[in-house]
Amino acid sequence: MAEFLCAVGAKWRRFSACFDPATRRALAMTVAWLVLVNLFAVMAFNRLNLAPDTAFEWMSAGAVRPVPQSWDVIDLHNRWDAYWYLTIAEGGYDLRGENDISNVVFFPLYPFIVRMLSPVAGGNLVLAGWIASSLFLILAVGILTRLTREFHPELDPVLPTLFLLAYPAAFFLNAVYSESLFLFLSLSMIFFALRRNFLLASVCAALASATRIAGVFLCVPLLVEFIQARGWRSLLTRQAWPLMLAPAGALVFFVYHWIAFDDFFLYLKVQRLYGRDFNIEDSDYTIRSNPDLINTAYDSAFILATILMGFIALRRFRLSYGVYMLVSLAVVLGSGTSLGIARYSMVLFPIYFIAAGIRSTVGRSAWLFGSALLLALNIICFVNHYWAG
Repeated sequence: MAEFLCAVGAKWRRFSACFDPATRRALAMTVAWLVLVNLFAVMAFNRLNLAPDTAFEWMSAGAVRPVPQSWDVIDLHNRWDAYWYLTIAEGGYDLRGENDISNVVFFPLYPFIVRMLSPVAGGNLVLAGWIASSLFLILAVGILTRLTREFHPELDPVLPTLFLLAYPAAFFLNAVYSESLFLFLSLSMIFFALRRNFLLASVCAALASATRIAGVFLCVPLLVEFIQARGWRSLLTRQAWPLMLAPAGALVFFVYHWIAFDDFFLYLKVQRLYGRDFNIEDSDYTIRSNPDLINTAYDSAFILATILMGFIALRRFRLSYGVYMLVSLAVVLGSGTSLGIARYSMVLFPIYFIAAGIRSTVGRSAWLFGSALLLALNIICFVNHYWAG
């Protein structure tokens, strides 16, 4: 065992020698985080004997089944939307029926990567998804550190990673979800845009738009950075042609719906069955129980905090950062529900620059303590098949 650990340590030292000290610290912190949060998840899952969640009316008896306790750390990452990604990776898209939810609202890039990694994981798609998410989290941390070091030198380059890993919804970054892939592509897009390489930035945005519908909104900061770098008139020149690539991932996905299911707008129609019907009704915010009250208060706090940080990003950082945050939040809220707002806000990367820029030690510590406690609560909820994030 000692020899194995020494060999692992030697390989890690050779790998980490390729990076600057700040990136090495951030990557080491990420690896430690992956170990610790998964140990905590296993303990939380096997220590508690929780009844099924009753936070929402649609969680009626039998609608959400309790998960039997086990020590299978891999399967802990297979909850909620992970089911849909795994069905796509295994058998592709299907349309169950006109009035039934289906996997056609989940974008293809992440399940495609999971499918490609399946042989490495011995055919275990859940393990392949966990590996994919963990790898893209590590890549995201690497690009986040480099982005901070090059374009925000006034900040400690490791601090944004610390606030990312402590974020209340951060466990989703290593679950069978597309969050870590999307975060990596978002950070890569803005990194190349700030370097004025708009072709690579547009390619990253296109891949992001093949990962989540939110990737389409990356066109906004990309356009802002392009105009600031080249001017308004350049939009009418050949310099602007790479920008047209940015929404290509989503467009190709919708064209696939048109070819396979004879409906270009299928995504929007099926989204209504998930509660995103672009209608806001009083019944959506009726408090029915204490768990419902906690969830509503939690979502409301994240909405207000994200709006505030959007304006802070506008004033203290870059115009593209603030516009991206506010536009993304407005579209999500306009869909008719605030469910999962913490998870959606987690990939809005300017949040971590704002947090790292807090000068007060007390303020920084309060953010981290509160965030870590909510992260623990969300891990407990997620692994026990309670609504989280």
